[in-house]
Amino acid sequence: MATVRVTQGLIIQRSLNNLQDQTRRILHLQDQLSTGRSVVTLSDDPLSARLAINARSAIDRNDQYTKNINTAEPVLQETDKSIQDVVSTLQRVRELTLQGGNGTNSQNDLNSIAQEVNQLLEHVVTLGNHLTNNRYIFGGTRSTARPFEVTRDANGEITAVNYVGNSDAIKVAVSDTVKVPINEPGSKVFQGTVDIPQLLINIRDDLRSGNTASLQTTRLDELDSSQDQLLSAISRVGSVDNRLQNISNTTGDFNVDLKKRLSEAVDADFAKVIVDLNAQSNAYQAALNATSRVIQPSLLDFIR
Repeated sequence: MATVRVTQGLIIQRSLNNLQDQTRRILHLQDQLSTGRSVVTLSDDPLSARLAINARSAIDRNDQYTKNINTAEPVLQETDKSIQDVVSTLQRVRELTLQGGNGTNSQNDLNSIAQEVNQLLEHVVTLGNHLTNNRYIFGGTRSTARPFEVTRDANGEITAVNYVGNSDAIKVAVSDTVKVPINEPGSKVFQGTVDIPQLLINIRDDLRSGNTASLQTTRLDELDSSQDQLLSAISRVGSVDNRLQNISNTTGDFNVDLKKRLSEAVDADFAKVIVDLNAQSNAYQAALNATSRVIQPSLLDFIR
């Protein structure tokens, strides 16, 4: 049977290798303690590392979708507020139309009513060109220019209102597969079944011409239709807002579960790590003591 010659160098090398292994274990435990992670490198636990990477990627995507929803919220709120303001304005126009069409007013009275309707027309156009975060909310995807352009007469009064935006939807990604349109094009809100600016122009002109018959019939019917048109727009905005809120809440719940899975995959058990670190430190000290006994003085130590 062959024998292995054990030299002093072999003993020293084996002892150093053992001490290095012990040191690496201590450093690994110290890394876990300082980072709070049981998986510091991919080689520590490839399966847990992969689960953690997937969970972190999903959390990051959901966070971006939540930011998208939060960005859309001001647009929806401003859209709803603007349309509500138009509704209130048309309620006042309706009161003035009823007042002007009752047949008891002088032409001077009708002219005064027409002047107020003219100011309300200016207000409606201003609402149609509402600006939020440097974007015109009723312009479709053409949101950097005013969607409503006006033509004025020599007196500076509006004689026509033209929509120069588009009807394209601005969509916000709320999941990997879903994009939600968040805008209401002005062509649909202000010039759908009823062209609201033109209606106000007609009411103003009817008042100035004393055409009370038109005010009592056609214009009142058109005002009723315009109110329905605006209320439908408000309903659409509210539905989108509710949908986004529900998606945001669901996404938040998903992230809670994902963060739990991420924690289970890579978070360190501090109590266990501390106990293991103490045990490993004791083992290292024991290895040092054993090494000091194994490596005996050689003959060279006696040559002085």
